[in-house]
Amino acid sequence: MPKDSSKKIIKLDPLAEKLDNVGMKGGVGKLPKPKKLSKAAKEFVKDATRNNLRYSREVSKSGRAGMFGPSTSGRAAAKELKTGAKEQDLKLPSSSTTTALFRKFGNKPYQEARKYLKKKKVEARKQKEFLRKRGLSTGGLIKGFPKLAKRGY
Repeated sequence: MPKDSSKKIIKLDPLAEKLDNVGMKGGVGKLPKPKKLSKAAKEFVKDATRNNLRYSREVSKSGRAGMFGPSTSGRAAAKELKTGAKEQDLKLPSSSTTTALFRKFGNKPYQEARKYLKKKKVEARKQKEFLRKRGLSTGGLIKGFPKLAKRGY
């Protein structure tokens, strides 16, 4: 029978002691551990990344240059586009390496990699929306420096 170690601990905070007596032990809520990708699924993601290197580079450049809005939200939009392209590449396995990987590893890691990329795309979309709602997606006056903004800096 396990011993109750909470009786041995001296509480300095009176509120903590009262909460313990009520039955609230407190502590940090446990978040679920992020699932790691299997080796086979990593191979699928690597293959999709390899196939989209040139496109990814161009989109990143455009995002930094402000093609999708200011650089903060533009980068998030570029990230969404890049992961969307990788996901699309996995959905339509056109390259011979993807079909070879599919034959080698099967369906389960393929689906795992597809879901992973989809989740990454959704995270990037949420980041873009968050930045848009905070007002970082549109240009405008320089915050905190209205005199500079009037002069056109």
